[in-house]
Amino acid sequence: MSFYTSLTGLNSATAQLAVTSNNIANVGTSGFKRSRADFGDIFSTSPLQKSSSNIGQGVSLKQVSQEFSQGNISTSGNSLDLAITGDGFFPLKTPDGLQDIYTRNGSFTLNDQNNVVNSTGQRLMAASVDSSGKADLTDLNA
Repeated sequence: MSFYTSLTGLNSATAQLAVTSNNIANVGTSGFKRSRADFGDIFSTSPLQKSSSNIGQGVSLKQVSQEFSQGNISTSGNSLDLAITGDGFFPLKTPDGLQDIYTRNGSFTLNDQNNVVNSTGQRLMAASVDSSGKADLTDLNA
């Protein structure tokens, strides 16, 4: 039993190191949002036991969650680079037009067809705006 408890601790420490390594590896990536490993206790329980008599059985990784706090905004020499202050994402369409993708990375350029795209060729989607300046977010065009 104690071997299993120790093993869950080692597995959880490995998971935490993987999340931390990913955060460090992407610290310079524009638009990257760090992750956080959330852990929970494992208890040995049955419906007839009192909760005070439960014995701990180790720890488990419950989830890896993204932290969407505001990052640093810096200027660049590219007039098409954008930044989001607060909540929100840039909607993108894959080059084949079949999938919608969302990102906070605002590094954009123009492709050969004069579409605003990111570094992987995904097109930035835009909303149509009426004469009063109101955007129709239900009708996004790539």
